[in-house]
Amino acid sequence: MQKTIDFDANPPVASTEYDDRVRRAIPGYEAIHTMALSFLKLHLPETANLLIVGAGTGMELVKFGKSNSQWQLLGVDPSTNMLAIAQQKITENGLSERVKLFQGYTHDLANTPLYDAATCILVMHFLPDDGSKLALLQSIAQRLQSSAAFVLVDIFGEKGSREFEQITTIIKLFWEEMGIPPERINEGLETINKSVYPITESRTIELLQQAGFGNMIRFYTGLWGGGWVATIN
Repeated sequence: MQKTIDFDANPPVASTEYDDRVRRAIPGYEAIHTMALSFLKLHLPETANLLIVGAGTGMELVKFGKSNSQWQLLGVDPSTNMLAIAQQKITENGLSERVKLFQGYTHDLANTPLYDAATCILVMHFLPDDGSKLALLQSIAQRLQSSAAFVLVDIFGEKGSREFEQITTIIKLFWEEMGIPPERINEGLETINKSVYPITESRTIELLQQAGFGNMIRFYTGLWGGGWVATIN
């Protein structure tokens, strides 16, 4: 069973602060979504059904929904607070007919319908590599059509290694340059130390393969952030 986290009772970042903080904390945050959208447009027809895992406050849902008027999207997230913000954005952008929300986890979804594509952006690193990461990827793969497209973005690296420690130092300085207050920087670093479980790129690829994905390509690197695109075998 995929390990679950209560993002409402004990969130790494308050839902009301998430949009501002993630844009400043993750190098190239906006560009990640634009690159992911470009990959999806390459692989998908005009009419497609997309699964957005860890929909959060709705960044992907709105961006992808506005980009193609015939895409149907389902956003899945365990956080009621995050989804309330996402729903407000969906309504404001006139996307309510094509963009739906599901409060819960991917493994809670029905096995049908199968989706033409899925994204999982800045989600998997909150799960330890004790079977929980693989369970998440498998739950996504099981709900995808054959040859469906998949986008994964995650914090990656080997915690405790010299390289990871150096990148962490650079991240701290990057956050300072982005104007993040010292107390927020300390909170962010504590979250990384206690609540984030990065794995190496080779381990990420291994888990993707075990879940049934192939044709992996890394499309993004931003200090300790990495992004991969793949298709279901």
